[in-house]
Amino acid sequence: MGRTTMDPVIETEAPKAETTVSVVPAANDIGRVLQETRAQFVNAFSSQCDTIGHSAGAAADSTASALAINVLHRMAGLAGTIGFPQVSIKAAALEDGLRASSLDADQVRAGVTDLRAAFADDAAHPQGATTAPAAAPLAGTAMKILVVEDEPFQRAVIVAQLRKAGHTAVEVAKGEDVLPAARTVRPDVILLDVELPGINGYTVCRMLKADPALAAIPVAFLSAHTNVDDRLMGLSHGADDFLTKPLDPRELALRIQLLAKHGQRTDDKTTRGVLSYEAFRDEAERELRRERTALALIRTPADRAPDVAAFTREEIRRRDLCGHYDRSHVVVLLPDTGAAAAKERVSSIVESCRAKGISGVYAGIAAAPVAGGRTLEELIEEADEALAVARYEGVSAALRPDGIRHDGVVNEVMPMVVVGDDDPDVVRIVDAHLASEGYRRVLAFDGTRTLEEVRAQRPDVLVLDLMMPRMTGFDVLAGLRDMGEARPRVIVLSARGREEDVIRAFALGADDFVAKPFNPHELLARIARLVK
Repeated sequence: MGRTTMDPVIETEAPKAETTVSVVPAANDIGRVLQETRAQFVNAFSSQCDTIGHSAGAAADSTASALAINVLHRMAGLAGTIGFPQVSIKAAALEDGLRASSLDADQVRAGVTDLRAAFADDAAHPQGATTAPAAAPLAGTAMKILVVEDEPFQRAVIVAQLRKAGHTAVEVAKGEDVLPAARTVRPDVILLDVELPGINGYTVCRMLKADPALAAIPVAFLSAHTNVDDRLMGLSHGADDFLTKPLDPRELALRIQLLAKHGQRTDDKTTRGVLSYEAFRDEAERELRRERTALALIRTPADRAPDVAAFTREEIRRRDLCGHYDRSHVVVLLPDTGAAAAKERVSSIVESCRAKGISGVYAGIAAAPVAGGRTLEELIEEADEALAVARYEGVSAALRPDGIRHDGVVNEVMPMVVVGDDDPDVVRIVDAHLASEGYRRVLAFDGTRTLEEVRAQRPDVLVLDLMMPRMTGFDVLAGLRDMGEARPRVIVLSARGREEDVIRAFALGADDFVAKPFNPHELLARIARLVK
């Protein structure tokens, strides 16, 4: 498929470290794109290693170090896609070390030697990644995808994979061009690289989610990093998923289908200022009936409450609500946000207020994980208790310690989660965090019991380990197929993170995949996305 007038492309220059002339292939034939990109990568590899090696002898030269980091970042993202998986791993590790300034000159040189050895080994043992078939889209699911990636070869590969799967791919290379492109083409999904020249991906995502006309478009971050903090950062900025390079084309196609399936267009909303409590209450009650929400009650010195309210309004999304609760409290409602993400966002606002010289600012957080599950009064009461915890512990923001109301009427409308895992320590951790968010929980320690509980309880979400006694997680997934619309959303939580396991789990109907070791807050964010 050739380019159309709907496919604006903003090209970037090839990496400055390359001494060879690089021509990006047209992204209309996945086989040719992969072949030509691989050839360019092979031709440039030696000079790129020289560039990285030069930084070892110029430790005080920040420019040399920045160039080496840039080369390694691009190498880590692209190498695995074109059949150099060991190079991708080594490049990512060396990049992390340079970013942390934790490597001396000898360690950098040793890292370059390891890169060259990994390159030789990968070249001698070609991987199947370059020939893996793209997943064909389900009937009627061909979509328009906005691909935001500054590395031209990586972008060409992703675009070719998407077009092979039947989608229309629109390319953008710079962060500042994302919002204009999104407004013009109205994509179904946005794939957003984290490391972009100028405005980075996190800031771009925040800008997208702050624009009421674009906030409902699902956003998935792309990154060569697998650090939990990076994924949490992306999810806290409103992203719907976080994909790690290199991208298997089959998983990419499935992830996009899942993202688009749950993306919802929202009505355009005008920018709201700081509201009176009466106006806040009226709008907040409507939001609570529509979708899951989080609420923050921010305590501030009475004489600085207007300043804190005005600053908070500037920092939150346009669709969020901010109002005066009383003379020393500001109240904020964050639609489509879970407790963990709300706590992180509001903590940042509180810390910024303190940095501006406003002392005595604290926040308490409460959440309604499902539409209609909590009243505004209940959320404010719980947030007030959490605020007391924040003040006692001296932290910026806090959740109420028990995190769940023992009120039978309220509890019955909370989403239910079945946790199927034979590791009691994992189950204990997951259960505690689910309880803190107000979910109803059912625990099972083998596959047979898991399937029985799902059929009996009809939960909203199943958190499923793959390796369990009596019946594997794969068998449980297969056993859920006859449940029809009663089938729960499934998040696989497993130490089996091999590519074939991930692909098999998605093929059997999994909605998401989280690899162990995992961060409980990221797991909560992913569960909340599935029950919204």
